[in-house]
Amino acid sequence: MLVEMGCMSVFETRSHGLGEAKPGRITITSTRTEDMDPAKYASAHEALRFVKKGMSVGLGTGSTAEIFIDLLGKKNASEYLELCCIATSKASEAQALRLGMRLCGFDEIKKLDAAFDGADQVDWDLNLIKGLGGALVREKIVDYRAEKFYVMAGESKLVERLSGAIPVEVIPMAEEAVKRDLMELGATKFETRKDGRRKFISDNSNLIVHAHFQSVEKPEKLEDEINGIAGVVDNGIFAHKKPVVIVGRADGGTRILR
Repeated sequence: MLVEMGCMSVFETRSHGLGEAKPGRITITSTRTEDMDPAKYASAHEALRFVKKGMSVGLGTGSTAEIFIDLLGKKNASEYLELCCIATSKASEAQALRLGMRLCGFDEIKKLDAAFDGADQVDWDLNLIKGLGGALVREKIVDYRAEKFYVMAGESKLVERLSGAIPVEVIPMAEEAVKRDLMELGATKFETRKDGRRKFISDNSNLIVHAHFQSVEKPEKLEDEINGIAGVVDNGIFAHKKPVVIVGRADGGTRILR
């Protein structure tokens, strides 16, 4: 096993071009291949090989997850995979339905075989910051319950240590009180996410506060401390479940970290 970038281990390297997806009944409609970030496409394309027929699959949210869902919808139709999918946002749910994918819930399935999602940052120990797009609560509900958690990311997402904005989903009445409590934990500044001139409202009807930390030395501890604040629903540190990270490169190649 090769070791690269400190604690991250590279056990496989693959390379493929942007035109290798096999033809199927469903075509990619949301994004043209030539307009896609090649690193994001490479990681999403590589993730497809971990999907097997009959699996229950968690569908992430964000630009890389969007590419993956498009590719998965095509594969699902052409290879009759009979997948049962749980989406992490209303946007991903709508995309999956457009592609003819079957959606299910935790009332229907007892086990989630795999979840595929993106990330905003990945550190040397495979801790993550996720959810700057606003879907962090549903992402964590799905990703943490999956037997296998796969993260698709470009090389630009790899960092030595987590830092910067951490999204925190907050009950609206508690917004200012939560900010004061976050400052006690070391946050240096805040922004409440906006949707135009108005405050962004999550799929769960809550606010998203971006709390900035200069450096996160103990991600598991900070994840728990933030979640211990009254009024916080959850936060975007994902440190309690280590993923398999599929890293895409600008040249179309990939490497896998675990």
